Amino acid sequence: MTTVLLVDDEPETLAVWEICCGHDGYEVKTAGDGQAALALLTTNPVDIVVADWRMPKMSGGTLCHHIRSAPGLAGTVFILVSAESSPPAFVQYDGFLHKPVDVPELLATMRRLLAEHAADRAAAQGHASPHH
Repeated sequence: MTTVLLVDDEPETLAVWEICCGHDGYEVKTAGDGQAALALLTTNPVDIVVADWRMPKMSGGTLCHHIRSAPGLAGTVFILVSAESSPPAFVQYDGFLHKPVDVPELLATMRRLLAEHAADRAAAQGHASPHH
């Protein structure tokens, strides 16, 4: 089963995302901020992370940086979510969605990025040289 980690400091948002992702067949883990998410990830790697950009303790951008820098986590698919008009240029996320998030768009983006990631991994295993 594909595992998603949902990270947001708004409990209502987390609850909606959790229900929708669960209904869509994901195993769901949640965290209320980036710090809690990073602690969870060190013991429970996941397939995909959906995180709010602006949160107390640790932002989604900082969380993404930590994930990209960590051996074993660097390949985790990361979707950044924000009410800001444009995504931060300094964050290496895989997808960006505006708040309030349209749940069907969230689920479609998760499926697309996971499929692309799986295809990239398969291609990398089939060829000695990276294709980027």
